[in-house]
Amino acid sequence: MDNLGDAADLGRGVITQPRQPGERPALDLGFPALLDLYRQFNITITYFVEGWSAQAYPDLIEQILTEGHNLGMHGWQHELWSTLDYESALDIATRATLAIEKSGARPKAFRAPGGIRTRFTSEIISSLGYTIDSSLCPSGQDGGEVCQLTKNLWSVPWEWVGVDASHWLWQKKNNDQVEMDWRKALNTAAEKNAYMLFIWHPHVMGIKPDRVAIGEKILEYVSSNDKFEIVSLEKLVELSRVS
Repeated sequence: MDNLGDAADLGRGVITQPRQPGERPALDLGFPALLDLYRQFNITITYFVEGWSAQAYPDLIEQILTEGHNLGMHGWQHELWSTLDYESALDIATRATLAIEKSGARPKAFRAPGGIRTRFTSEIISSLGYTIDSSLCPSGQDGGEVCQLTKNLWSVPWEWVGVDASHWLWQKKNNDQVEMDWRKALNTAAEKNAYMLFIWHPHVMGIKPDRVAIGEKILEYVSSNDKFEIVSLEKLVELSRVS
């Protein structure tokens, strides 16, 4: 899961101050709805949060950790990572890492806001103790496999097919189409003995009960089928080390 609260909108200048309770559907509706979904299926996720969000919502960070989920770092205010120079990226990564750690736990996984890593990403996040980078390759293309970037850093890339926003916001698909596309992608991954990484957002999937219901159908489909196994990013890395 990615994004917590108003960090991205503040960073882009969409709003000038955080929304108040009752005016923030992503936090008031989407966040609890998706956590309820994971709880229903006893799933542990990695939640990539912005450093600003960790500072602004310590109670929600505590809830994420209390329910057994892992924290990942997702920039400070969801800056477009691929446009940053080295010094800016280092400053943002350092501040965000420390803010998340102060809120509850030192993050070990990173996902570049905007998805695309840069040529100096490995150096920066390795220096901060990260072991997983779950971003796209620098070209931003789909595809990729778990691979070792440095001695202690592993890449766990994703594909657009697993991102809720790609289907509902940008391609304007209906719920039946999204469910069909996700089932197809899962079956293709199983045939290839590969993984499929989902990225869900409170402000996209979580705020609409009919979309959450699609997530429930997908998790039920996976949980009830022996050809699938739900694993963490850390488990994917562990399996890649063995292979």
